[in-house]
Amino acid sequence: MSSAQSTARPATPPRAQPPTDAPRDALRTSGLRAILAPRSVALVGASRRNLELVANVRRGTAEAVGIHPSNSEVAGLPCVPSLSALPAPPELAVLAVGPATIAASMRDALALGVRSFVVPGLGVESGADGPAAVRELHRIAEDFAAAVLGPNCMGSASPDSPSAWLGTIPASFLPGPVAIVSQSGSIADAFLALGPRYGFSGVVSCGAELNRDAADWVAHFAADPTTRVIGLFLETVRRPHAFRQALRVAAEAGKPVVCLKIGRSEQAHRAALAHTGAIVGSHAAFSAVLRSHGVLQVDDLPEMIELLGAFSTARRPTGGRIGAVTESGAEAALLGDHAERNGLTFPALPESIQRRLRADHPLLPTSNPLDPWAIAEPVAAFSAAIEALADAGVYDLLIGQVDLSCHRGETEQTWCGAVVRALADAGRRTNTFTAVTTVHHTDPPEALARYAAEHDVCLLKGIGSGLTAIARAATWSAGAGLPKAAVPPPRTAGIAGGLAGLPAGPLSEFDSSALLERTGVAFARRLLAESPDDAVEAARTLGFPVVVKTDGPAHKARAGGVMLNLNGPEAVSDAATRLAGRVLVAEQVAPGLEVFCGMVRDPVWGPVYALGRGGTQVESTTPVTFVGPLTPELVRLVISRAGLETWQSPLAEALLAMDALARGAPRIGEIDINPVVCAPDGTARAVDALIVLTTDTSPDEDSP
Repeated sequence: MSSAQSTARPATPPRAQPPTDAPRDALRTSGLRAILAPRSVALVGASRRNLELVANVRRGTAEAVGIHPSNSEVAGLPCVPSLSALPAPPELAVLAVGPATIAASMRDALALGVRSFVVPGLGVESGADGPAAVRELHRIAEDFAAAVLGPNCMGSASPDSPSAWLGTIPASFLPGPVAIVSQSGSIADAFLALGPRYGFSGVVSCGAELNRDAADWVAHFAADPTTRVIGLFLETVRRPHAFRQALRVAAEAGKPVVCLKIGRSEQAHRAALAHTGAIVGSHAAFSAVLRSHGVLQVDDLPEMIELLGAFSTARRPTGGRIGAVTESGAEAALLGDHAERNGLTFPALPESIQRRLRADHPLLPTSNPLDPWAIAEPVAAFSAAIEALADAGVYDLLIGQVDLSCHRGETEQTWCGAVVRALADAGRRTNTFTAVTTVHHTDPPEALARYAAEHDVCLLKGIGSGLTAIARAATWSAGAGLPKAAVPPPRTAGIAGGLAGLPAGPLSEFDSSALLERTGVAFARRLLAESPDDAVEAARTLGFPVVVKTDGPAHKARAGGVMLNLNGPEAVSDAATRLAGRVLVAEQVAPGLEVFCGMVRDPVWGPVYALGRGGTQVESTTPVTFVGPLTPELVRLVISRAGLETWQSPLAEALLAMDALARGAPRIGEIDINPVVCAPDGTARAVDALIVLTTDTSPDEDSP
């Protein structure tokens, strides 16, 4: 593309309608590469009022031109009076104009053949005309299958390419493996100002997400060969199904996603007939979605920054055995405290390495972590200690715990630099993850940070935050993310149709248990009784002792509707008389650990499951929550996380059966199985259940 003027205007191409069979929730990555790294770019509305944007589109070696009605250049950017004056279409058009002219500018660019756009404006500054302009842009973009970043965003930034970014791009914004997708412009801008601790493959401020959203950008970076880890800052999820698709794409590509979601406070729990509805709220459902896709969720930005850093090097953390050097005994103790909290260990040095160290440095204690401070000249002492740890061959992680601060004196910075260089050499020789965890959160010297990033030494701020990031990255890298397995088909033939004529609301316990038992949940034996005499007969059939309870839907124990350990006909008859009406007679199950399994159909995410300690205290404990569809591998992980491995087989059968029922019968809104009594011999039987029907009959998007 040249900035030379031309009066020739290409004919308007035919509209490129999206395929009519393309689902709304399909991932849309076309046009995103040109937004992030265009080979040529036109800035419509180039002006001295947006000098940062002008400077940023001139970055790199790509051709850039501004559109200005009268100026031939703006701050060094060559300009032409209109898009029609361009002899060839740019890959990207940045529309930095107001609501009165922006739709016409997009049409002009589309007439040239442009299909990628950045719209940084049209926020509150555009006034009352802004919303109508946004709607018109959406219509035009969809007609031509064009990709739009924005409106109301900071734009996109790439270290080596023209960047449609509203703010200043600092010199410390370097190329690297970290991708940022942020619905907040200010949070995205904070990453540009992070400094050179690690570099970026791209930073995207999504803004109002006209027709490309966070899900599309996650999928784009998952396919990008320069990206190792994706940071995701969310305010909302506009297309839940596409979002889950994108997370699956990232997991299959082996790329971790670190997510910070704001607006997480729970609204008041809705009044629910089933326990699950009371303990699984909107944030719990979203967290379950993230866990089920191997996403690492964080609570604040500093935590996110450190965790991204732990994934930024070519050598990922694997395992939990640390070999470390420190500059004081107190720091070694702090390191040990935080390592223990994160499941990390400090194995002793092999005896041969200890002998070598004692021969070279007789005053050096040979315990791990090594503390070479003041036993010899610091550069030599620390370098020798790190070399010895690397040669030991027994450590998964090599860590330097030093006060790496830009405010330290020249002498201290010299030997701290030696620590970084020794770690770089050790990592390269042994293919081991290496990191520096600093004492505090002060920035390191910039030159040293650049060296560390270039040589795959991870710089992490803070002892506790650094080790937490390393431990989480190591767990993820060890394969604790999303299991890759086929989803089993529902085992619910005929059930969905059988529910069609029933009203919304809770089923009886007997009917709820029968449905679950048909799909594979093991229950205690039970019989219905319409009278006290029928109850006595049922008890004789089952064998004493028995339980007699009302066949009502919910919370019978709290209402006095359950009578336990009835050991004779008279006791059973009295209980049935007191409870009145139809009762359920069930065998008395021996005491054991009580476990809760439940499902609630979230309006956004579909079935959300919970597993935890049960009985009457279920709502006072925190269960493990997760989303379907479930696989045997995912269920195994969930049961392990809940600490219930002893009952792996019966609990897995119950969870898979519940999932099959939820997927095969979309009218089921909630399921409670509480409690499942887990016996010491590894068997388990459910003794109570509740199913609540809804009026919604539409299948969930993720159901096979």
